Amino acid sequence: MSPGARLRADLARLYRIPLDEAGLPGALFQADPPAGTALPVPTGEAPVPVGLVEQALERIAATDGEIRAWALVDAEGARAQADGARSQPGNGPLRGVPVGVKDLIDVAGLPTGGGSRHLSGPGRARVPAADAGCVRRLREAGAVVVGKTTTHEYAFGGTTPPTRNPRDTARIPGGSSGGSAAAVAAGHVPLALGSDTGGSVRIPSAYCGTAGYVPSPGRLPGDGVLPLAWSLDRIGLIAATAGDLAGFASALGTIAPAGGVARPDGFAGLRVGVPRGVLDDPIDPAVGAAVERAFAAVRDLGGEIVDVEIPHGWAAVAAGMTIILAECLDYHRERRGPGGDELFGADVRAMLDLADELPAGAYVRAQRVRQVLRGEALSVLSGVDLLAMPTMPCVAPRADAAAGGTIPVGDAEVPLAEAHMRYTVLANLAALPCGTQPLGAGGGGLPIGLQWVAAPGRDDALISAMTTFACHER
Repeated sequence: MSPGARLRADLARLYRIPLDEAGLPGALFQADPPAGTALPVPTGEAPVPVGLVEQALERIAATDGEIRAWALVDAEGARAQADGARSQPGNGPLRGVPVGVKDLIDVAGLPTGGGSRHLSGPGRARVPAADAGCVRRLREAGAVVVGKTTTHEYAFGGTTPPTRNPRDTARIPGGSSGGSAAAVAAGHVPLALGSDTGGSVRIPSAYCGTAGYVPSPGRLPGDGVLPLAWSLDRIGLIAATAGDLAGFASALGTIAPAGGVARPDGFAGLRVGVPRGVLDDPIDPAVGAAVERAFAAVRDLGGEIVDVEIPHGWAAVAAGMTIILAECLDYHRERRGPGGDELFGADVRAMLDLADELPAGAYVRAQRVRQVLRGEALSVLSGVDLLAMPTMPCVAPRADAAAGGTIPVGDAEVPLAEAHMRYTVLANLAALPCGTQPLGAGGGGLPIGLQWVAAPGRDDALISAMTTFACHER
């Protein structure tokens, strides 16, 4: 069944969901207090790791010819920033740390290419005069922007060509923040920014073996970012480990200082919910086994694994895809038609064509279903401390398989978007903080990811669970 046929079939099911008084949430959840209140950014001075930026530039030069994680490397600008950090005291907790920024996010003076031919070439380049809010936050903490990491075109896909997975260059890194995850996995930089609309920080993090975190709405500014779907988009962080992620999250003010430290008593007293059916087929056997071991580890550390149900969880992919298609079509409407359509990649153009076929009522219905899903998720989270599940149902697929639009998952061939969003998009729809961390390896030594989801504003608990689990894994 093609992605379009599957979506139409699922939309027919959405129309049969009783909605009662559910309204149209739009972006209301994206500023829902208290989750929308950013914490103060720490200002304490940190020692400058002399040569760290130069080491990053050397690693990029040595290996990025094969991995292709970078859309642009600003070596001269990075060296100037590093020199400034060394000569100016009091530049924050990330002073001198090299970072990558996804090429959807504005960095003053550098082109924002969005992975698109619309924004490249004479007269078409977007060169912002100001940093995006999340980049300003990085600079306030003292970080050094090394350059722009690759993105799937306008973030509208999950493969991020031409970037390759550092764990196996015949495989995709995932997307749309594939360049950011690949840059961290390859050891180019310890931290990279990505964006996440239906899983775009967590998908490549799981495939590349990195840790990814999407804060509660409002914890990181979203201005100065090319949109995919305005009511779902959020900025996220990618780092090598959960411990690194905790330090960076604290430095950027998305969790309290020391809010993400490992719990000395493990998971004692915590109830961890596992949504019913998450390990049902189709799923790679190695992924299912790894996640079962993770649940056993939580029990060994004193936690309780609780079976929970999100009754309309099956509708999350269809609702999420419908919202993304409609909002992305609206953003790109002026680029459609003669002179513009041919500048889209074939996969993005096909998705916009599918969006053109959707009736307006489908978007309204999907947003109303979103409110139902939000209510069900919050109800479940009122009885447990966290949710845990796989991040992806499979390991990173080969690039040649993903190019066909379906990938092998267990014994089945599954549409790429369905596989990628199966476990991830609910947190976007319900505006919940979420994260993924490495969970061993599957066939061929390829990474597996474990995903955590928390209630709005409970970012400290989320990151603490990730660091606690990582300590056990070691």
